[in-house]
Amino acid sequence: MRCSQKVAIVTGGDKGIGRAISLRLAKEGADVVIANIHTERAKEVRNEIKKVERRCIVIKTDVTRSNEVNVMVKKVIKEFGQIDILVNNAGISSMAPMVDLKEREWDANMSVNAKGVFLCSKAVAKHMIQRRSGNIINIASLAAKRGALFLGHYSASKFAVLGITYTMAIELAPYNITVNAVCPGIVETDMIKREWKWEGDLRGMTPEKVRKEVLSTIPLGRLAKPEDVAGVVAFLASEDADYITGQAININGGMESH
Repeated sequence: MRCSQKVAIVTGGDKGIGRAISLRLAKEGADVVIANIHTERAKEVRNEIKKVERRCIVIKTDVTRSNEVNVMVKKVIKEFGQIDILVNNAGISSMAPMVDLKEREWDANMSVNAKGVFLCSKAVAKHMIQRRSGNIINIASLAAKRGALFLGHYSASKFAVLGITYTMAIELAPYNITVNAVCPGIVETDMIKREWKWEGDLRGMTPEKVRKEVLSTIPLGRLAKPEDVAGVVAFLASEDADYITGQAININGGMESH
């Protein structure tokens, strides 16, 4: 119960990594707000959270629109009176060689993955500054540490997430607010399964062959589970991590070490 008495916002908290984070924070004692553009799956997660006797609300939010983000934050403060944790998890991906990449794909990835982190962090940080406490945790990626085949636009957006993290960590430190990122490697989610299909099509391979090739590069010999990421997020949201800020923590089974 390391997050008891705390209120957490999780963007994109309806499936995959976001779902695991929402559930883990609730099990650690937090009340959870799922800010999601799609609400039906989020309501299913809300029902799971209620089973562990924590409060949970779902607020329809497009993280790329500042007016919707600001309204969401005001609703949370009105409902709970405080915001202690923000997890910027909402993200999208697509795949294409850079020379074939459509401008709209570049814009979409940068808008959700980078601008969304900026807008949500900005809105929540103003509240946290007044309270002089808080934890902001940004979900980046292994692709924020190195280039990724057919994912140049996605990688660029996640590099941007680290830039936002490092800068806000410095600016918000005087207010006792920590800002960190986590960098998951290959996590077994619907998103990675789509990417294996896309990559297979681009390389003339089956998705299963792509999967086996990826597994061969992971020293621990398995894909990450969403719960692996959620555990690190819960740690960063707790008092155990009070002296950690401005970090980009790898969760990749040994694939990357910086």
